[in-house]
Amino acid sequence: HAAALVSEDGTLTFAELNARANRLARLLAERGAGPERVVAVRLPRSVALVVTELAVAKTGAAFLPVDPGYPAERIRFMLEDASPVFVVDAELDTPGFPDTNLGRPVDPDTPAYVIYTSGSTGRPKGVVVTHRGLASFSAAEIEHCDVRAGDRVLAFSSPSFDASILELCLSLPAGAALVVPPAGPLLGEQLADVLRQQGITHALLPPVALATVPDVALPGFRTLLVGGDACPAELVARWAPGRRMINAYGPTEATVVTSWSGPLAPGGTPPIGRPIPNTEVHVLDAALRPVPIGTPGELYVSGPGLARGYLDRPGLTADRFVANPFGAPGTRMYRTGDVVRWTAAGELSFAGRVDEQVKIRGFRVELGEIETALRQHPDVREAVVVAREIEGHKRLVAYVVGEVAELRAYLGEALPDYLVPSVFVPLAAVPVTANGKVDRAALPEPDLTEVRTGEFVPPRTDVETTLAGVWSAVLGLPRVGVTDNFFELGGDSILAIQVVHRTRQAGLALRSKDLFTHQTVAELATVAHAAEDAVEEREAVVGDVPLTPIQRWFFDAEPANPAHFNQSVLVELAGPVDEEALRQALDAVIAHHDALRLRFERTPDGWTQHNAPVEACAVLRVVPAADLEQAADDAQASFDLARPPQLRALLSGRRLFLAAHHLVVDAVSWGILLEDLERAYRQIEAGEKPDLGPKTTSFRDWAHRLREFVLSGGLDDERAHWARDLPGCAVPRDRTSAPPGADVVTVAVDSRATDALLHWAPGAYRTRINDVLLAALARALTRWTGEPAVSVDLEGHGREEILEGADLSRTVGWFTTLFPVALTVDPAAGWRELVKAVRRQLRAVPGNGFGFGALRCYRDPSLGGRTPEVAFNYLGQGDHAGSGDGLYLRAHPPIGREQDPANVPAHVLEVVGGVRDGRLEFSWFYRPDLHERATVAGVADDFAEALRAIAADCRGDRS
Repeated sequence: HAAALVSEDGTLTFAELNARANRLARLLAERGAGPERVVAVRLPRSVALVVTELAVAKTGAAFLPVDPGYPAERIRFMLEDASPVFVVDAELDTPGFPDTNLGRPVDPDTPAYVIYTSGSTGRPKGVVVTHRGLASFSAAEIEHCDVRAGDRVLAFSSPSFDASILELCLSLPAGAALVVPPAGPLLGEQLADVLRQQGITHALLPPVALATVPDVALPGFRTLLVGGDACPAELVARWAPGRRMINAYGPTEATVVTSWSGPLAPGGTPPIGRPIPNTEVHVLDAALRPVPIGTPGELYVSGPGLARGYLDRPGLTADRFVANPFGAPGTRMYRTGDVVRWTAAGELSFAGRVDEQVKIRGFRVELGEIETALRQHPDVREAVVVAREIEGHKRLVAYVVGEVAELRAYLGEALPDYLVPSVFVPLAAVPVTANGKVDRAALPEPDLTEVRTGEFVPPRTDVETTLAGVWSAVLGLPRVGVTDNFFELGGDSILAIQVVHRTRQAGLALRSKDLFTHQTVAELATVAHAAEDAVEEREAVVGDVPLTPIQRWFFDAEPANPAHFNQSVLVELAGPVDEEALRQALDAVIAHHDALRLRFERTPDGWTQHNAPVEACAVLRVVPAADLEQAADDAQASFDLARPPQLRALLSGRRLFLAAHHLVVDAVSWGILLEDLERAYRQIEAGEKPDLGPKTTSFRDWAHRLREFVLSGGLDDERAHWARDLPGCAVPRDRTSAPPGADVVTVAVDSRATDALLHWAPGAYRTRINDVLLAALARALTRWTGEPAVSVDLEGHGREEILEGADLSRTVGWFTTLFPVALTVDPAAGWRELVKAVRRQLRAVPGNGFGFGALRCYRDPSLGGRTPEVAFNYLGQGDHAGSGDGLYLRAHPPIGREQDPANVPAHVLEVVGGVRDGRLEFSWFYRPDLHERATVAGVADDFAEALRAIAADCRGDRS
């Protein structure tokens, strides 16, 4: 009648537990559970979880514990990757099955369980552990931890962490009870209460969790194991007196525990001890030679506790489980990636990770050494140090729970200067994973200005001061130093256009291409010069306008309904507005921006466009909030290409909706329109005549000059490049017979990954954000197609400074360029190599791709070979709304249907994205007549996963 399982719902004896497990095992076996098969157990820490895991083991199958608290996407991946015969996600009722033992013999070399661990590529990997390894480990731990019948072991760990296996094997085989606490995290006072009230005698706790437990009397708490992370000396000083405290170490790939210490005593960093019985360890250098005592080397493990390998990952298994030169032929070692030393006492001392041994200014650095030094400061309760790639250099960032004011000076007295972190980030608590380990992925990004502590170089001249102020405003940063890199601060080609405009407003002239060749304020100041006064076109811009290359491309595609192909924005206003003032402001904007007054006509010779004269026009409608969605849909469908203006506006309370036909606007145009609308509104509200300042080059003038430039041979030197045929233009199809149409799949990466991609990746890879995005896209597409190369039509903003004297920084119109590029991808390349290769291929494109469309439009319509079936367009970071101190409070997703569903997309796949609400978001437009939604969603998910993996790689995250 001894207790086996104790929970808030009651107690199960060993006989009751065995009977329940037997009945369930018979049900599972009847449904197909057996050797070499996986049964997923998606249950929280509970009695039902233990019963189910024991039942699966009795069938000979392997159980896959899945913590239901994990993100849905990770759970989906695990279940798809492991392909279990079924998933148990509720307590099953088995009254009709016998409760006697199943009696199936268990082959010791068959899988006992599968545990998923994080992977450095962003893809989790399933570790397959056999019954042989589990049996060898269980008997040894019971003896070492002195577990007796009647003891009580705490079930602390997440089901998806292999420490939960330790808790199970430490208790039941020894006749001890496993105590299952209430659901939810166990930390601090709550953990102390469970230890005391439940009479816990044995527990395995990660150091980060143990550090939160207050100093309370726990006389029955005889044995404390710590593991999962390095244990600081101060925790040993607090918890070792009065009990047996053991430091346990082991990767999942070696069946939970590889080595453990003897009983710890206060004083010094605790060792990870000696290998457990039936386990051999080797500390080796890069040539697999044993290193001397005291010398750091990588830890290799061998013995029956080694996992079979990674589930369906033979390449990764071969990389991590290598031949054992010290054992019998055919035996293996597991390469842990951990750095350890042999001590003079014959114990192992943990020194960090191989990938933590970064080089700082040429010196080898072990992050654990810095963390240990920090924890010795009396004001520091916990510390984590990571290496970040900043401005192309490895920098150290320290995250500290405690006071950070004097830490730089403190470490400077104890460590060489290259070991002193560049920035210190205070934390209320160190984030932990569900497994109790330090969650390095959840550590906040250091503020860019903090990262540059001690390195900030302020402006030294008036020109540098002006430029730094403009950069600060455009990039949304509190300050910018003269040595800071525009693209590493998050800049892109579209933001470069804003810099040019604001710099001109401040009296300095620049070209956007100057920011690509002079990427710091100090360098840019050498080419900036006083701006000449603009020559304003005071006469209204009217008359015939040649179709531009992108407009010709649109009409050549022969959309079913060319009048319904729009872009739109929806903004929340900061307060009530004067309707009449808003009407007048809209009229002023339409009068100023000639492209909004374009009239299109279809003639026997094709489409033409003409600038209509300025006339007052009622483009604003005021609608009730309940009718806004329908009114927006109606407005989107209301355009008549022959009747300008090509703009619609709806006002509903504090929401303003604007739609324009895509023929007259692009992504850059919206920022200009919203700024000018606010400016005109404020002037009218103040009783002034609206004045939007001098016009930049009109859309009409630019179109005429561009045609003349191309026809005069201005781009002829690019023709040979664009005449080449491209590989990988086609993508696989699911079907070809369904009616044509369009649909969309949208994927996004979170704000942390977005910040890394925008601000860390350009510096880490010495590149631009578009290169990074295209590297991820190329990887996803080539995995799908199975080809080594893929060709993509890229969209650019098209506002290239190709015509002398033209200034498009404040010109509204559709300037987009569309040009093909072939991307060859090495499937074995790491992210750094892949991004570098993509960057090299993109830099080989002449003139940012501007010439392709222009040459096809005006010189040679047949130029180029096959057309890529995939298009990609990155719209940048503009959300087109203010921060609450102007007319606009925030942007919202557009409403209403922007395109007629009858307009079949010009490409088989169109990938369009940008930053919205702090997240990179990409819409994958596809044709349901060619692809299943699941197919497109799968490729889009691969793209998003690639972005997350790049974000982790450039931050220096580790699995």
